[in-house]
Amino acid sequence: MIILVIMISYMIREARTVVLETVRLAEDADALRVVQISDIHIRYRTVRLDKIIEIIKGANPHIIILTGDYICTAKEAERFLPWLRELRESFGGIGFYLCFGNHDHRAFRKFPEIKKDFVRDIKKLGIYIMENKTATFSLNDKIYAITGFSDVYTTPRYNIHNAFKGAPKETHYHIGFTHNPDLAVDLKTRRPHILLCGHFHGGQIRLPFHLEYTCLRKELLCKMGIRSGLREFGGRHIYISRGVGCVFIPLRFLAKPEVTLFILP
Repeated sequence: MIILVIMISYMIREARTVVLETVRLAEDADALRVVQISDIHIRYRTVRLDKIIEIIKGANPHIIILTGDYICTAKEAERFLPWLRELRESFGGIGFYLCFGNHDHRAFRKFPEIKKDFVRDIKKLGIYIMENKTATFSLNDKIYAITGFSDVYTTPRYNIHNAFKGAPKETHYHIGFTHNPDLAVDLKTRRPHILLCGHFHGGQIRLPFHLEYTCLRKELLCKMGIRSGLREFGGRHIYISRGVGCVFIPLRFLAKPEVTLFILP
């Protein structure tokens, strides 16, 4: 019983601790700095927003990308929007881009009108909703393409062809992002150079023999052993964030919440 209490206390503390992970793919002083935040899950908001803001300020990004799973029910939109507003207002001059995750899509399945209001309120904050869309970003005379894909297993499904519409033929570097990493299996083009994802939570509660993946998940990349961090797949970099929130229970074990800084060419 004592061991169980100690373990639960440890998992509560870990769920409340957020760390900055840095992925350095360029050494230039003028490299593009991108911050990723994933899997907020506002119902189990174990990491304080001020801690996230403090970490992001230290990372000094040019762009912030959110890769899905903000809410689990339509009602939770009322809690998430103030959270997002405070985050946005803390970084007024920075470009914000987001896509939705499987939980977000399912939350509004029976409430399309509420979803319209949710989308409208996000756009009012000056945040780009990137569902099968490409935008461009310029820095130091370099043009970057930023492509967001809808979630691979939920409705509306991703559309690779539509996502690349409007993308310049010549770009210095191409950043892609989506919620579920399994999208990478269907990306047959050379674009993007890197794909940012979430969804797996780093396992959230790590079990012996990776049982949290092999028994509790059925995604393709899990079965291939591609589950967390920076990997190479399909001729590109893919990064799978552990996210900052929890799903089902507000506990983590050997999978600390993360904010990720990418230093890109």
